[in-house]
Amino acid sequence: MTSLSLCIPTMNRFDTFLKDYIPYYLQYLKDGIVDEIIVCDETGHDYQKITDTFGYITNFKVIKNDSILGVFKNKLKVASLATSDFVAIIDSDNFCDAQYFITVKSYINERKHMFSSSVILSPSFAKPNFNYKQFEKSVVTRENLKHFYYAGNFEILLNTGNYVLNKNIIKNILFDDSVMHVITAADVLYFNLLAFLQFEDLQLHIVENLEYTHVVHSGSIYTNTIHNCRTFIDSVITPSFKNLAM
Repeated sequence: MTSLSLCIPTMNRFDTFLKDYIPYYLQYLKDGIVDEIIVCDETGHDYQKITDTFGYITNFKVIKNDSILGVFKNKLKVASLATSDFVAIIDSDNFCDAQYFITVKSYINERKHMFSSSVILSPSFAKPNFNYKQFEKSVVTRENLKHFYYAGNFEILLNTGNYVLNKNIIKNILFDDSVMHVITAADVLYFNLLAFLQFEDLQLHIVENLEYTHVVHSGSIYTNTIHNCRTFIDSVITPSFKNLAM
């Protein structure tokens, strides 16, 4: 059976989200639905509150970063600490119920013999606002990207994240550290672009009935930083995707 790590990057999200989410996630751990939980906190504030509230629990690791890495690099760090072959990188302000993990583990167990060495398993519904069910059961590759990129809200899907991927991508992806300050709101879009560019056999699966709750709120990183990275999206990310989708 496939092991799965739940990886959560966070910064100042305990009081608003994680204090409510973590008890559910710990129950999934107890029930064997996930095999470990790793949280990487940027400032130490969430770290202190999590450890004070929940104490030490086997396979529940809470890490305090030495410095603020930024959303892209913190996601890479938390995923790199996972011991499972597959990792679910879930934003601290969003919530996945038990069915999310049951569905994706079942999908992996049934189909992993067909996977390439570089696989991303993406939700088909980020409830309630971002519905990608028109792409369910699709496997997107370099070769067929042109059939998806301009369809419906596929470009939005590429920046949604909260997905599962294998450790091969995490271990080997390369990125330009100099652009970290301008890709904050587009961190997943940038990551997916790098994955398509660097991994020739990349497969992006949009998994049927893989759903989670995507919370839209005034404190979200996207809402507060999209204005800073719009130029980079328009001048670098979008043209690069269009070139791939030719």
